[in-house]
Amino acid sequence: MTGPGENLGRWPSRRRVRLSVAILAGGKASRFGGQPKGLLPLPEGGTVLARTLGALRAAGLDDVFIVANDHRSYARFGRPVVPDLRPGLGPLGGIEAALHHLAPRGEAVLLLPCDLPGITATEIAALRQAFLATGAPVVMAETEHGRCHPLCAVVDAALLPAVAQAIEAGRRSPYRLWREVGAVLVHFQQAAPFFNLNTPDDLARWRQANPSRAGASPAGETATRVRR
Repeated sequence: MTGPGENLGRWPSRRRVRLSVAILAGGKASRFGGQPKGLLPLPEGGTVLARTLGALRAAGLDDVFIVANDHRSYARFGRPVVPDLRPGLGPLGGIEAALHHLAPRGEAVLLLPCDLPGITATEIAALRQAFLATGAPVVMAETEHGRCHPLCAVVDAALLPAVAQAIEAGRRSPYRLWREVGAVLVHFQQAAPFFNLNTPDDLARWRQANPSRAGASPAGETATRVRR
């Protein structure tokens, strides 16, 4: 195990990187009656996606676009809305669209799902720092019991061909692909920032547990270690 600021030695560390952000919002949200999950209201007001955009601003990231096939719902946020290149392929299809959109101008992309009501600048900064420090092609979040969050990741733009090849081969698991290319895991002590809203019950639990949530994680909720 190494600390988040240490180079693991497999890749050269990066001094800087032009980092864009892709919010993945391509799911059908069938369990919410088709209501886009990023537009679900939170107890403190606003929506899940608006809160995520605020966390990104607090982390100093403003080059943000939304990967979604529902342009009308997400255009209100004033960010580019990028459709899937090949609809119906799940999250890896959204990742392909993100990397394709990024390819002409960017170097790396931070991926975040649209349904994370608890993500903050603390976790975002830790992922960015791990990407710089390790030099790995992918870093992704990991929480307790080794649970990985492959859609909470920073990905090198050069992985677009690998993503396209995986899709064409019928391999649609982002987690498996990230492990194949040598992803580094960024371990977080607390799982709450990565809690996602899959069902109405999840939303109800979140509202009950967080009647008014501040915009940053308490001290100690940042990454504790980085590992292969």
